[in-house]
Amino acid sequence: MLFIVKLTLGGAYAATISIGTNPTEVAFDSHLNEIFVSNYDSGSGNTVFVISDSTNAVKATVTVARGPAGLVFDPHLNEVFVANEGSGTVSVISDATNKVTGTITVGSTPVGLAFDPHLNEIFVSNFRSNTVSVISDATNRVTEIIAVGSYPHGIAFDSRLNEVFVANEGSGTISVISDAANKITTTIGVGSNPTDVAFDSHLNEVFVANYDSGWGDTVSAISDATNRVTGTIIVGRAPYGLAFDSNKREMFVANNVSGTVSVVSG
Repeated sequence: MLFIVKLTLGGAYAATISIGTNPTEVAFDSHLNEIFVSNYDSGSGNTVFVISDSTNAVKATVTVARGPAGLVFDPHLNEVFVANEGSGTVSVISDATNKVTGTITVGSTPVGLAFDPHLNEIFVSNFRSNTVSVISDATNRVTEIIAVGSYPHGIAFDSRLNEVFVANEGSGTISVISDAANKITTTIGVGSNPTDVAFDSHLNEVFVANYDSGWGDTVSAISDATNRVTGTIIVGRAPYGLAFDSNKREMFVANNVSGTVSVVSG
């Protein structure tokens, strides 16, 4: 049995919550104030745990398809979309019932998800297909398949320009997709093995975690106005995950090998 550790804004432990084996991703449901946690290991039954943020208790365990990893909350329909790496599908969970309401076939090894509130679509990075699937949340159908770089991983939506940024781990690039046209508008070279990407709504920049230590363990900063790299930030070893805190205007970087989190001020 593994655990989720819940922290206060000041960084202190608020609670430790027992969940299943190999928890992989977390998404917050702002409608019901719940936390969804994917459990990748099949020993957990390919499940998503639902946790109340007020009681820190597990409210439900939802069985999905094989290898659940990436999660994203859709505030338009109050649903959670789950990328099932092992089955090439995306599960749709209603937060009202905590039941799967749909299963959508996408590409091979879907890993990353981003919600587009402009068109109410979900963008899915398919790691081994080198594609991004676009899903309409109204129909739960794939409306477009976009070829991107090699091994697309992290994905983020730029709410200012209505664009999607995709980190192509195998090609060391970022694909920029217009959500209106569902086409790549530009490709940006960054560091080696970019794994994750996050949008900074304060400075209108996109941050990219470059995992490969051969590049000095860095995060690239990209201006969304020019689609150019404006800075390179040295962080801990093997940066893997990113999250932007809009309240404090800070970027948090999870460094996989050094076991640290770097905090980058905007």
